Amino acid sequence: MTHDASNLAPLSPTGSTTPAVVGAPSTIVRGVCHTCFAFDVGFGINLNEAERAIAASSRRMVIQKKKRAPQSVPGPTVPLSIAVQTEPMALGAFQIDVMVDVVLYAFGAASVRFSIPLACPFEDLAELSDLLYDHLPLAQRAREHVERTLAALGAAVSKPRIAPPIEDYVIFEIESAAGERAEEFIGRRRATVARILRAEREPLSNQEIDDALSLSIGYGAGDRAVIDWHAAILLGPDPGDVRSILEFANVQLVQMRSLDDELERVLDASYELLARFKGPRQTFLGIGGGQLRRLGIFHADSAILFEGVTHSMKLVGDQYLARVYRAVSQRFHLPQWGANINRKLQTVDTIYSKITDRQTTVRMEVLEWIIIILILIEVIKGFWPV
Repeated sequence: MTHDASNLAPLSPTGSTTPAVVGAPSTIVRGVCHTCFAFDVGFGINLNEAERAIAASSRRMVIQKKKRAPQSVPGPTVPLSIAVQTEPMALGAFQIDVMVDVVLYAFGAASVRFSIPLACPFEDLAELSDLLYDHLPLAQRAREHVERTLAALGAAVSKPRIAPPIEDYVIFEIESAAGERAEEFIGRRRATVARILRAEREPLSNQEIDDALSLSIGYGAGDRAVIDWHAAILLGPDPGDVRSILEFANVQLVQMRSLDDELERVLDASYELLARFKGPRQTFLGIGGGQLRRLGIFHADSAILFEGVTHSMKLVGDQYLARVYRAVSQRFHLPQWGANINRKLQTVDTIYSKITDRQTTVRMEVLEWIIIILILIEVIKGFWPV
């Protein structure tokens, strides 16, 4: 369900319009709501150069293990976070923090994270989630921050451009309620939790509630992560590492969407190229002044980018975070996106191979005819009177 920001009703500061579940009294929760907007901004980012370009307001985001786990394997370059300031903006009774984090990833992606302090009844979060669903003014503000950041980074970004797809994700970080285990807190408020995750103001069916809460992960009694496709609820005192995994998965999704769109356009052009591929002139002299060469370069760039996106984080050393990543990957259908991209890459490679093979065959045939003609000329010259 898509919402137009101009038609959103204001949030009541005193509570939700939908009554709480019977037996689950209204509970004041404190924490932070993060809204992340992911962008594809280029082929790659040199994070060391980017850090030097904006040294005063940047820091590296290292995911810290807080659980006992096997020894971690070495991973790639960690993301770079840049703190920027934004104009005040109200969302009903809530206020967006004026400090915004722009997170840069080495494989050419950026995530803009807005923060909203929380100190309200738990039921009000369903209204806030609905307000944040497809919030176009906030998405536009995020794009403006990315544009300014790219301008400041300069040559640190390889092949800079902001692709059309945008992926947003909402993360509610809530401190554990006093006197309640995290699992009990979620269990007693299942209907409200489902409405928060699905950005719905109205009550949901039992089937929808079960589906929304199907991916619930916990390590200790005091923490819980409930993950859905629009939002996630994180209970516990220190959920920063889980938030980083969710934000990273959102960035992966936008990169895969952007790459899939590019491959779709290239496939259309490749089919046209293959259809026009006839006759010795196009084959021997080349198609369209280097179109085949550009196709080969695009295929190589796409394969490198896809490899960077899919293997840019290693979680072998923390089994709990690996479970979180598998859960959010399932919600975002990342394996299906990856399989689809792989299939299109193989199709592009097949078309490229067929055209190059055809070029090689025709050139060999032309050379054979040249040799035959030269031999024929020599034979005729032998019988030609001097």
